[in-house]
Amino acid sequence: MPPEEPGAPVAATALPHPKPGLWRWSSHAAGQKQLCLSGQLLSALAARPGCPISRQIRTASGAYVVEAKCDNSPVSRTWAKAAGDYNKAFTLDFVINDSRGDITDHADYRYLGPCAPGQHADDQP
Repeated sequence: MPPEEPGAPVAATALPHPKPGLWRWSSHAAGQKQLCLSGQLLSALAARPGCPISRQIRTASGAYVVEAKCDNSPVSRTWAKAAGDYNKAFTLDFVINDSRGDITDHADYRYLGPCAPGQHADDQP
């Protein structure tokens, strides 16, 4: 896990929602593609069943950090950090502690414009 950063607690409603539209998603682990985002909370920052949020803060630099500890699952802990301008470009880092092997990634998001007419949102990369 990355070192713990100081920050002020924030409510789930204060977590960032990227601007709805077409975004270029570039992941160190999975490559690059275009996503039509709906404006929903980023899935890496959202609560998951069986994984209650243990820490949800905004750092002095303006980044949002969300940590969760999971029970009765191969996943024991998740950590995610989002930073940037959620209307133009931002980054997302995450770590998942899994008994089958930890998963880490860094992704860059860049806004490209509106989604094509009729294009369905695909908020999960």
